[in-house]
Amino acid sequence: MSRCLYSQEEALFLNPDLLGGKAANLAWLSREGLPMPRWWVVTTDVFTQLLRDNGLSEMVAEALAGIGPDTEPAAIEPIAVRIQQQVLKARLSGELLQAIGELVKGREEQFFAVRSSVLGEDAQGASFAGQMDSYLFQRGRADIGASLLQVAASAFNARALQYRIAKGIALDDIRAAVIIQEMIEGEVSGVMFTAHPLNGSRRHALISAAWGVGEGIVAGICNTDEFTVSLFDNTIERQLADKDQAVVFDRDAGRGTKEIHLDGEQRHIACLSDTHILSLRDIGLKIATLQHFPQDIEWAIRQDQVYILQTRPVTRLPEPKEPVGRRIVFDNSNIQESYCGVTTPLTFSFANRAYATVYEQTMRVLGVSDKGIAAHRDMLDNMLGLVHGRVYYNINNWYRGLLLLPAFKTNKADMERMMGLTDPVDLVQDREFSFGEKLLRLPQVLRALFNLLRGFRQMGQRVTEFRALFENAYRSIDRDHLHTRTPGELIDEARRLDRELLQRWTSPIINDFYVMMMNGKVHRTLVEAGFTEPAVLQNNLLSGEDGIESTEPTKMLLRMCAYIRTQPTLRTLVETGDNHSLLARIQVHDANFHTQCLDYIERYGDRTIGELKLESVTLRQDTAFLFAVLKNYLTRDDLTPETLASKEAQFRDSAEEEAFTAIRTKLGNRALTIFKKNLDKLRDAIRNRENMRLARTRVFGLYRDLFLEIGSQFAFSGLLDDKRDIFYLSVDELYAMQDGRAVQLSLKAMVAGRKAEFAEYQKADLPHHFWTHGMVYYQNSYRYPFEVEAEPTGNELKGTGCYPGIVEEKIRLIFSPDDELSLNGQILCTVRTDPGWAPLFPTAGGILVERGSTLSHSAVVARELGIPAIVGIPGITQRLRDGEKVRMDGAKGTIVRLESSDQ
Repeated sequence: MSRCLYSQEEALFLNPDLLGGKAANLAWLSREGLPMPRWWVVTTDVFTQLLRDNGLSEMVAEALAGIGPDTEPAAIEPIAVRIQQQVLKARLSGELLQAIGELVKGREEQFFAVRSSVLGEDAQGASFAGQMDSYLFQRGRADIGASLLQVAASAFNARALQYRIAKGIALDDIRAAVIIQEMIEGEVSGVMFTAHPLNGSRRHALISAAWGVGEGIVAGICNTDEFTVSLFDNTIERQLADKDQAVVFDRDAGRGTKEIHLDGEQRHIACLSDTHILSLRDIGLKIATLQHFPQDIEWAIRQDQVYILQTRPVTRLPEPKEPVGRRIVFDNSNIQESYCGVTTPLTFSFANRAYATVYEQTMRVLGVSDKGIAAHRDMLDNMLGLVHGRVYYNINNWYRGLLLLPAFKTNKADMERMMGLTDPVDLVQDREFSFGEKLLRLPQVLRALFNLLRGFRQMGQRVTEFRALFENAYRSIDRDHLHTRTPGELIDEARRLDRELLQRWTSPIINDFYVMMMNGKVHRTLVEAGFTEPAVLQNNLLSGEDGIESTEPTKMLLRMCAYIRTQPTLRTLVETGDNHSLLARIQVHDANFHTQCLDYIERYGDRTIGELKLESVTLRQDTAFLFAVLKNYLTRDDLTPETLASKEAQFRDSAEEEAFTAIRTKLGNRALTIFKKNLDKLRDAIRNRENMRLARTRVFGLYRDLFLEIGSQFAFSGLLDDKRDIFYLSVDELYAMQDGRAVQLSLKAMVAGRKAEFAEYQKADLPHHFWTHGMVYYQNSYRYPFEVEAEPTGNELKGTGCYPGIVEEKIRLIFSPDDELSLNGQILCTVRTDPGWAPLFPTAGGILVERGSTLSHSAVVARELGIPAIVGIPGITQRLRDGEKVRMDGAKGTIVRLESSDQ
């Protein structure tokens, strides 16, 4: 055999660049001994020599140089036609013609298929399927020689060139080998994908089959039967077609193929038996297993013998329709108040570490052993999730934590109520344990119960000790002189806070359990008393509580406004001055009020919108928000601490009379006594929670200042472009830089990539609740699982009422401190809130929040300020327009649009 043409045995030893993609795959099939027709290959160097010998190399190169990524398809066509015409005029070398003659000698009656094998064809990510031409049922040297030229020319057809451009494959190195393969006149032929191309399953193959040869399927001429077959059992699903056309050997012409019409039974019966289907499946699975990759296989069957004609990697699969892998439930109904919108890597990594640290210490308080904590390490490290930049609770792991406590079913319902979970979660149920399991669990359950009850009894003392602990740690950080410390020293300070505060943050968590349980008891009693809207009444019962620090910033601002009103010149300055420069002007104009401002900033300067997001700009960085709020308050002379307290007391007294009367009447005096005790305990617990959450806000402020100073010094030394770029690194990455564990030090490039990625996340929101299966970030769509077709829209929206009162006013949509903040009695409407929003509330006529629960910060503060409020109103910020007039009923949780319905 000459150097031009190689047998399949010889091809096994050739460089793949000489074979092209398809022939290289055929060589692999041959080596593995798979059933296939015998074949030969004309190598790519013969193709290159063909162009050179016929003076076409320079012409082809010049013509292709005129095609670029932006070239229109209409402009490519004439270039392709000109190249193909010249290639078809080329003369095959005598050596090649002689080699073809030797091949067909003694095989004069044998038909062959002549196929392309372009370099890069049938590769992963670039199948070139159908881009080049194949010629079937060719016989004799002349026909095979002519087909060889036609196949070679097809490497330059317009669709092949456009395919290369689309795939980013260069046009300056087109080299084609040509396969000459014994022709199998298939009775049935088709294509098999060893991973399902329609539903994405890698555990099922899809076999498409038709009567005749495979050209009818590849060219889309024939209708096909489709068989979905499991790779690991013999389950087969059939979808039979009306196979009215077939492509067969053109016996009249003596070469090539023709289309024929099928009549009768053959059109409607399956063209493959179960035996054939399973035989194909087994061969396909063997090929895919050996290749370690799903395969796209062409095959034919003649006289019950299966022949593999070619194989190539599957280039694309859809996301699986049937989920595979462990289901995780993510929900942010509650946590979005603290981490609203897109959150930076530094904030998430800090919060995730904090949750792991705090809950590990809580488990120790509950009496969980070191071995038990080690068994729950994956749970502790994954209390939170970050999806498209948004923070979610990993609900699976919160339920796993509850299993450490007694009365899982009751605690589960209480936790869901406190977290604002409104969607069914059935992945963990209150199961009946066997006697042996109960015995194994009993020591831990008893320890947890004992320690919880002891913690509840000691809560007053624990809160006092915690606040003292916090103040000592807080005062130990010299915020005014952070610029004198090195980044290493600043990291050391952050780690000291980790040890002294985060690792001793158990009292707030024990109190959160107390809130959860007491809230559940109060709720269940109201339900037993017959209240159909227990959440609304419960909210009113919780209003008017003294000593809650979450409302103290508002009260202090009102006192500051009272002072401003006594100073006409100062009032004019505040009302007319630029918010960003007012503090400096006040320093010159009124030293007393300047001191009040500084005192407020020192006390509450970390309390701002998005206060637990380290990237949020607080009053310590920009005081403009302080003066925007003061201007708001100055428009309402009726806003005083006394009027707010009076309104709160009125609602609380009314709610108590309603609740106490109903409970006494329906459940009796003993039940009322117990209810009052539980209500007092809940009020105390909520007051403690809100007060300790201010400590959380302030400690986040300390970490924010530490990290910002590191960012400032990194920017100064050229490691970052801007100090705020520090928020696009993670805590672990910063600590690793301190320890010598960092795996990447090109911070600018890393930050640039993350900033671009997170900017994309800003463009589309995610639902508050979704499931993932398997790997969270792979082939999951993050869709809301209970979505139903939208009902005809009307003029009424519904949420959860948090504080009663009917308000008929215009809507003011506010999403960030940069929006217009003037309210003056209008209804504040937003997606979510945190305590930093509280200073805006007093001038709002009402509050509407798209996300949130009855125990969310917005609900607590609205109750304290006596402002009608509704939370949990799906899609309200998309449906309502800024300035649109509505009527809200805080008791019923309804919003009626007064001007127009949905457009």
